[in-house]
Amino acid sequence: MRNLNGIRVVLLLIPVLFILLPIGVITLVLERISSALILTQTTRDWRSGSYDITVYGTNTTGANDFTNKDIGLRINQAPTLAILGICILVYIVSAIGIFGIWELRRFEGTSKHQRIWCWVIFFSNLIMIGASAGVLGWASALQGSEKGWQSYEDVGKDDQEFTRETWACQIDKFYSDQSWAGAACGTSRATRLLLIGVAISSALVLVSLWLLVRDRGGMKWVFGGKGRYGGFQNVYELRPSSPGAQPVIQPGPQWVSQPAQWPVQPVYYQWTQQPPQPWPNQAYQPGVQPVADQSQAPVAKFR
Repeated sequence: MRNLNGIRVVLLLIPVLFILLPIGVITLVLERISSALILTQTTRDWRSGSYDITVYGTNTTGANDFTNKDIGLRINQAPTLAILGICILVYIVSAIGIFGIWELRRFEGTSKHQRIWCWVIFFSNLIMIGASAGVLGWASALQGSEKGWQSYEDVGKDDQEFTRETWACQIDKFYSDQSWAGAACGTSRATRLLLIGVAISSALVLVSLWLLVRDRGGMKWVFGGKGRYGGFQNVYELRPSSPGAQPVIQPGPQWVSQPAQWPVQPVYYQWTQQPPQPWPNQAYQPGVQPVADQSQAPVAKFR
């Protein structure tokens, strides 16, 4: 019969090792790609710190006077930094989840040590869910509050500051010849929406943790109870089988105090006199006794 423990461990590791961690890596890669797509099209103004980009189009809505126009991009980096922080948190939480589930795959070990792993995995993934959902909601609200350009007349306004996603999407909308802008807009939006996958995968890690905790007796074991015995995976503590039944407690042995001294009982021995036993006489056999012939005996020779 095949041992299914290895397959079970792989299934428990799927949410953290094959979903959460890859999503964190993909989020970081897409964020860097969207940043590179914009920065490669711009030049840096070291005095103001802004990025300048040159576009070709009209200056007014409905006009046909196409000219080159320089636009200063002042990028709000707060959503970008928040997403990068989520990526770093994903790597930390993934490492905790991988090592913790690997440690909890077996029943051997101290219960205190395994309970600590359970609580660390639980709180780290709970923080991961809250952080990713919070950053997603905040970034989406910030994205929705930015009005961006409403017409070509808004393009030339000074001191405009938008997020990277807003800049890329509005350049793609008003200047369709800038093919890079569409790719930058799509990757920026995908980076933000991947935070949903981060939250869902962290919730799946908690499901794997619950399966491991259930094998040990559930929440009773987590909060310090015995739960399921560690040495036998199919043995639980004895409980009353019927509702309202009282557990039967077997009384222990009762020890009765013994007196300090016991009276000494005399012991009598009776010896009976045995009659003397005569020694049997040895009969003498008359006649000539045979004498061994010593002439044939071997003689030792010394050199």
